[in-house]
Amino acid sequence: MKNNKDFFKDLIVLDIANNHFGDLNHSKKIINSFGSIVKKYKIKATTKFQFRQLPEFIHKDFRGSNLKYVRRFLDTKLSDTNFFQLFKYIKKNKMLTSCTPFDEASVDKIEKFKFDIIKIASVSATDFNLHERVVTNKIPKIISTGGISLTEIDKIVSFYSKRNQNFCLMHCVSIYPSNNSTLNLNFIKNLKKRYGEIPIGWSTHENPNELLPAVLAYTNGASIFEKHIGVVSKKYKLNEYSINPHQFEEWYLNLQKAKTMLGEKNHKIIFPKEIKTLKSLSRGVFAKKNIKKGEILNNKNTYFALPLQKGQLTSNELKIGTKIKRNISKDDNIKLIDVSFNKEVLLEYKLKSYLHKAKAMLNYNNIKIGETFDLEISHHEGLENFEKVGCYLFNIVNRKYAKKLILMLPNQFHPSHFHKKKTETFIIISGNLSLIDGSKRYKLHPGDKIDLEESSYHRFKAGEQGCIFEEISTTSYKSDSFYHNKKIKKLNRDQRKTYINNWFELSPKNLKINIDK
Repeated sequence: MKNNKDFFKDLIVLDIANNHFGDLNHSKKIINSFGSIVKKYKIKATTKFQFRQLPEFIHKDFRGSNLKYVRRFLDTKLSDTNFFQLFKYIKKNKMLTSCTPFDEASVDKIEKFKFDIIKIASVSATDFNLHERVVTNKIPKIISTGGISLTEIDKIVSFYSKRNQNFCLMHCVSIYPSNNSTLNLNFIKNLKKRYGEIPIGWSTHENPNELLPAVLAYTNGASIFEKHIGVVSKKYKLNEYSINPHQFEEWYLNLQKAKTMLGEKNHKIIFPKEIKTLKSLSRGVFAKKNIKKGEILNNKNTYFALPLQKGQLTSNELKIGTKIKRNISKDDNIKLIDVSFNKEVLLEYKLKSYLHKAKAMLNYNNIKIGETFDLEISHHEGLENFEKVGCYLFNIVNRKYAKKLILMLPNQFHPSHFHKKKTETFIIISGNLSLIDGSKRYKLHPGDKIDLEESSYHRFKAGEQGCIFEEISTTSYKSDSFYHNKKIKKLNRDQRKTYINNWFELSPKNLKINIDK
């Protein structure tokens, strides 16, 4: 079972813990109070119990003692019949059900009730006797990590991954209540980076009136939130870290407000109103003197000024080598339809944009290649169509063995070809790659490896996020790529490639652009 991160996305865990005080009616009041808020805002929420096999959970010699936790657990005990009534009441309130087992017998009960989620408490996070019992089912797991080391978390992740479990981790501070100085919310970023696709959440014990920690947790990558909940009555009071319905509603709305402000993480949103405002403040291109048809525009015969006229060429659109197509009188505005751009210059601008995209992909994936390198930009259907067809080839090593780093833009396609001398292996670093080798089809993900034999036609296409992969091979020869497409076959190597050796300079030394005149 693949880890289904979407199952946990935007999930809020409402932990009743012992705030039911062993009182069935009070428990229903808690569920109903919070359930009405969940229903009002269509929150993806689960109400959580805690199960202990009582009294057996407490050693018989201590059941009559006044130890804090012994008394709390025994004095707030609910029967299985009452718990099952509450289980059904949560379902009636349109919420998911979840439970924390503190012993193996409680896991039996969770399975019998058919809970939606199992939550492992921080105190049980290193109890692999309990883990061994828990992973015998496929119920999704939430695992808190309060008070345990990274090495211990590594072991937990390895254990659950190896057993094909659907799980997430919760950053947690096991201090009740937790002072702001102890929250260490920046560490959520570390967990996100360390464990990749595994969802990370925030299990919280701070003052119920604190609204900022949840926002900071979210900005650091938390996608699941756990709050201890309860209802105050004349008979029952809440502890210092449990939240009442009013505080929960305020907390939730503040978190949603922050999400709205933060917006989209992976894509820059440009609003039409922005474009309109910037257009109204842009400078237009005007004739400094009378300009004759065929002249090249430059700073001697043009100037920039407000306001920009409809259809007018803007200062940022004027490029080197732009030619005027008709006579223009002094101080007239120059329109886009009045000019023709130099094709080679436009392609150079496009090439620069391609380099920016490649550098951004490497930066996103924390891949360093230095400032000088051997890069081939393959553009089998012309540089102007590179974003659709082609790839970036960074030549790292080429001896008896060879290594290339291959970058592909989102949905970019590489045409069918084979090699007579070279055998190669692709290892996916980031993104996805759809590959066809002969009659076999593959969908490759990060960490996947595929071997390609010589003289075997293969073609591939990057996924929605693009793809970066290593090519490990025998010696690579410049004349050893044979294409299926007849048009590509007719091109010599230099016609379908542009060569670059650094990020900063495009000059005759490192630039070769092929243009059909």
